[in-house]
Amino acid sequence: MYPSNILCWNVRGLNSQARQDEVHTLVNSSRVDVVCLQETKMAAVSRGTLLSMLGSDFSYFIELPSIGASGGILIAWRHGLGQASASRIDQYSVPVEFSPRGLQPWWLTCVYGPQEDDNKLLFLQELRSIRANCQGPWLLLGDFNLITSVEDKNNRNINRAMMGRFRRLINDLELRDLPLHGRKFTWSNQQEVPTLVKLDRALCSAEWEQLFPNCLLQSEASDGLDHCPLLLGLNDIQPSKARFHFEAFWTKLDGFQAAVESAWASEPASSCPFDTLARKFRATVRSLQSWSQKTIGHVNTQLGLAREILHQLEIAQDHRTLSPLESWLRNKLKLHSLALSSLQRTIARSRSRITWLSEGDANTTLFHSYARHRKRKNFICKLITDEGMVITKHEEKEQNVFNFYSNLLGECLDREHTVNLEELNMPRSDLAELDAPFTEEEVWKTIRSLPSDKAPGPDGFTGKFYKVCWPIIKPEIMAAVSAVWIRKLCNFELLNSAYITLLPKKEDAASIKDYRPITLFRKAHH
Repeated sequence: MYPSNILCWNVRGLNSQARQDEVHTLVNSSRVDVVCLQETKMAAVSRGTLLSMLGSDFSYFIELPSIGASGGILIAWRHGLGQASASRIDQYSVPVEFSPRGLQPWWLTCVYGPQEDDNKLLFLQELRSIRANCQGPWLLLGDFNLITSVEDKNNRNINRAMMGRFRRLINDLELRDLPLHGRKFTWSNQQEVPTLVKLDRALCSAEWEQLFPNCLLQSEASDGLDHCPLLLGLNDIQPSKARFHFEAFWTKLDGFQAAVESAWASEPASSCPFDTLARKFRATVRSLQSWSQKTIGHVNTQLGLAREILHQLEIAQDHRTLSPLESWLRNKLKLHSLALSSLQRTIARSRSRITWLSEGDANTTLFHSYARHRKRKNFICKLITDEGMVITKHEEKEQNVFNFYSNLLGECLDREHTVNLEELNMPRSDLAELDAPFTEEEVWKTIRSLPSDKAPGPDGFTGKFYKVCWPIIKPEIMAAVSAVWIRKLCNFELLNSAYITLLPKKEDAASIKDYRPITLFRKAHH
């Protein structure tokens, strides 16, 4: 099994009962499975101390002893995770490999970086050496005593040379800096005018991020310590509901126009244009999903199968000459694999929303990484209610948002006073053009201005669908537009669905008041 939560904390000494009690409380309240503590200031952590601090379920641990009253690292984990398949103890870090039965092994490295510049160079070199010997998914977390950018400190007393070396290490080892929710800085010198720095962080490889795509890094409250605890949940982001996505590449495939035309014509027109349009959109969604499944199928499965057959043919070629049919099949599969890989990148690119790359550029891993990073960064992990209560469950957050906006919007009240515009003697303008019916040219001009690769609303249709399929859908779209112009809005709610997205007004948004709502309508509203 994989752990659910990992605690990372510079505790500034475990040699007091009060500090051990703080760790115990945090581990129990957050249901932590792996504990990574830095600066234990203990030459050895006894079994009794471990049982008292973490409980009997934490039966496995490894430690880096402190030197006098300085340093020290402790990694402890629950019995259910099993023994470590490999580990080592370095000067500033402790790497441990977890190999769950039947699951992908992965490495965890807890670090406590030195404060002297000369030792920091040795520390960075040590991390390079660890990565060279610890292949596969890798999570690197702890107190690095280094920053990656000027935004990681609230003053300009910065060692830019060391900052550049740390950034170069992250780039060379191809690591991702997991975004921290909650606190901007993780350390304070506790002065009246404090120095604030982000010294604690979690870095991971692309393989580790693919293994735990729903991970979330949050800060926790600490009782007077200069470092704040970090809690890394490996499955904290709730997966979004599957919805229809119109794929841009569909328009290039044979049979697309016929599938849309057939689906669109399958629903007869009714007396209400909004009802007609809604039913035709639903029929088109079902038809395109079925057509895509029959025409294209599951891209990842097909690609994996094609590559496996190619691999077997290449193994056979090492021992004998391939027959003409086998050679023909190998050549066909190579072309088919290239086409499927290109299709896979196109789909991943549309999900990532990277607009500065052309179609066919980069690779699928990059696109998936961007999509995961965006989702993780935008996730609202907790909200603070007006009563000061912290809520983290999805249902509780949903109810808090609903109640807030329900009370905020209130009810429409009759006005006691009105404004007589005639008495203002304002100059008159000829606004007859505003009352003219919408023309087909105006509607088509609006459709052409829509971005081709965006589908913000619930229906999933992008601007490209409207542009490519305009000859098919034009009569029903124009009928709905005309109904809006004459204010015949019965059943308009069939097309009036939308997503409401919350954008933070500030970096440390905590309550619902700190978010600004925006509405993402269907393309039909444009």
